[in-house]
Amino acid sequence: MSLTPTPTTTLGHELAQAARDEGLGWQRRGPLLAGLLFFATTAAWLRGEPGWALSLGLWVGHAASDGLCGALARHWRTDRPEVLPPLLLGALLLGTLLGWAVEQAVRATPFTPEARLTRAWLHFAFGAVMLAWPLLLGLRRLRAVRRVEQERARLRAELQMLQAQIEPHFLFNTLATLRSFVRQGSAQALPMLDAISGLLETSLDRVRQTDGTTLGQELQVVSHYLAILELRLGERLRWRIDVDPALHALPLPPLMLQPLVENALQHGIEPSEPGGEVELQARRAGRQLQLVVRNTGLPLASSTPPGHGLALANLRQRLQALHGDAAGLTLASDAQGATLATLTLPLP
Repeated sequence: MSLTPTPTTTLGHELAQAARDEGLGWQRRGPLLAGLLFFATTAAWLRGEPGWALSLGLWVGHAASDGLCGALARHWRTDRPEVLPPLLLGALLLGTLLGWAVEQAVRATPFTPEARLTRAWLHFAFGAVMLAWPLLLGLRRLRAVRRVEQERARLRAELQMLQAQIEPHFLFNTLATLRSFVRQGSAQALPMLDAISGLLETSLDRVRQTDGTTLGQELQVVSHYLAILELRLGERLRWRIDVDPALHALPLPPLMLQPLVENALQHGIEPSEPGGEVELQARRAGRQLQLVVRNTGLPLASSTPPGHGLALANLRQRLQALHGDAAGLTLASDAQGATLATLTLPLP
């Protein structure tokens, strides 16, 4: 037996969800009670009018179709979703028949056979529009949410691929430096080994997590990364992290902060002969988290122009997919000529 969903079963699940989300099945009692009140209060003097009979029949037919469709969507067995679309069509036909019969019963003068057929088509068309409109809106919303979820899944897969590409390259270079320190009998070999162990431990913990990472965990990864680079670059790199511990528990998607640090090193510190300092700051502004990476290496005008770095372009793409216009990334220079990379993220 094939377990691959067919278009019919997928449509059945989507229609059931859309019907529940849009309130079919008399879940919204206001219009139903308003219709009852209107027809009860106007029956005494409008019952003989053809328009009143038609309105009553259309309302009864739609109320019946709506109730049956909602009940089917809520209570039908989920292991047979492929039968739901024809059942919804059957509910529409029953509602059409009931509304048409009610109009015939309360109308003062009988219809001709041709008029009866015309009226039946009118009831069916009205009921179809009244049911199709909320269902189509619900399907549109469901599919929009699914596209967003698929995009996020794609971004997670790309993030894992990016980690697989970046981490081995960095690790191999670091191990080569460690090997050189060991051969030379350098006192820096043990601190570098400790930093590598810390980086691997925090990175593995982050990979195992399924509920997201925090600012504190990302800062741990970045601090180990900077400690390793400090040993490799020597006096050309100075760094510090200025973040209130109270902010460490705030959620932060992985690989948001590290690309900013890598960009500061690649375009600011490493090309500068005297090197420079990298400083990390974080502050909470209302329902936003602002992360600032400041480096005193090459000025912004001498390094990569704003928006042209591949790492920053990928980061902006992730920000747009995850948070839309609620998140942002800017590059600027402060009064001392240092480069500021500011990442703004919304907080839940």
